[in-house]
Amino acid sequence: MVQVRDGLTILTATTLVLFVAIITFEAVSVASFVPQLPQPFGRNIVGKTTNKQSHSSVLFYNGGSPSADGENHDEMRRIYQWRTRSEFDDLEPLPVSETRKMREVLDLSNQARFAEHGDDLWKLRSVIDNLSIELIEAISSKCKKSEKTIRESLRNAERRDPELVYQMELEASKIATGEGRDKDAERHNQEAMNARSCISHFRLDGLWVGKFGDHGYELINVTYVGDVLVAHKVTGDKNVPKNEVTFQADLNPLSTQKLSLKKPDEYPPLNPIVLTETAAKKWGTKQLLRHHGVGQVAEEGFVNHQWMQGQLIFINKDYFSFAWLPIEHQVFFGRASPEMTLKMLRDSGFHPQPLGTVKPPKLNGDVDKMKDFASRCLEITSDTMEDEFYAGKVDPYSSIWQGDGDEDCYFE
Repeated sequence: MVQVRDGLTILTATTLVLFVAIITFEAVSVASFVPQLPQPFGRNIVGKTTNKQSHSSVLFYNGGSPSADGENHDEMRRIYQWRTRSEFDDLEPLPVSETRKMREVLDLSNQARFAEHGDDLWKLRSVIDNLSIELIEAISSKCKKSEKTIRESLRNAERRDPELVYQMELEASKIATGEGRDKDAERHNQEAMNARSCISHFRLDGLWVGKFGDHGYELINVTYVGDVLVAHKVTGDKNVPKNEVTFQADLNPLSTQKLSLKKPDEYPPLNPIVLTETAAKKWGTKQLLRHHGVGQVAEEGFVNHQWMQGQLIFINKDYFSFAWLPIEHQVFFGRASPEMTLKMLRDSGFHPQPLGTVKPPKLNGDVDKMKDFASRCLEITSDTMEDEFYAGKVDPYSSIWQGDGDEDCYFE
């Protein structure tokens, strides 16, 4: 529990365990965002859709938190990393269940079967296109032997394209279901899921950081409802606040009614963006896949919130962007480091409790109360660490007393 002794806050061992559990839970899953498919509002913004898109500067945090205080900040970060590493080096590995082992084996098997997103996939699709042309020529010339060889090569190549396999297996499963062949439908559906697990734009779950114009950097949480990608704001702004959907995109290859504000035939499948040689070298890929989507906008106070046409642009496993087409606004997103995630959550969503005697919530209690309690522990600990660092203390954790045979840990 948290108490006050001579004006100083006391943390018990139970509190510290709860703090670690809640912060980890908050940073990884953001449980307050339940995956539910939001419906676009009936009103749409009138604006001419254009392929022209604005380009904002790209800044991501995957390499760690930025240094705001120069060398002092870097030194504190090094001390923190050393201390954290030393604390967890000697821990025994957690037991791995048989189910998890089987899933890991299946994942490795699927990754070996399918081409990896990037230039390997683009080369494979070029081979498929060339083989298709050769097959047509072989059929026209009535060369049965050549036709058989080319067909087999084409089938082998198509089996390595995860997106193509996913689409074909979904179609086969749908047909089998309609004909009452339930076992065949289940088999095709399992093959579809195996291919889906290797499609990069179905693996964007989690927290991302992007710069929303003058609003600055904001945190979003990406989840999926079926094959619909939904991005909720974890930290919001005065126009679209936190917990609201900022954009969504239907990635199902069989969807006839995409998330769109116009008729499906007005939005045919988008061709990939072909990059220049310099850009391809920078991003590690020659093409960028695009998907139709809708993005939400609003006036201050989330007034007159509306949807407009947009595009989801997949770059690689670490970066993607979304473009609000009518207003020519594009936001690039990158994976947030744990330090940046905690900082942004604290700055925008954590509300410290007042000093005094506070009982910790039960582990099966209200989630919001647990998060508020954990945020108070985090605030006190981080503030004390920072104060001691600038006071010249080497060990940022020296403020926590760890006595033998006593479950309480006291701040000095």
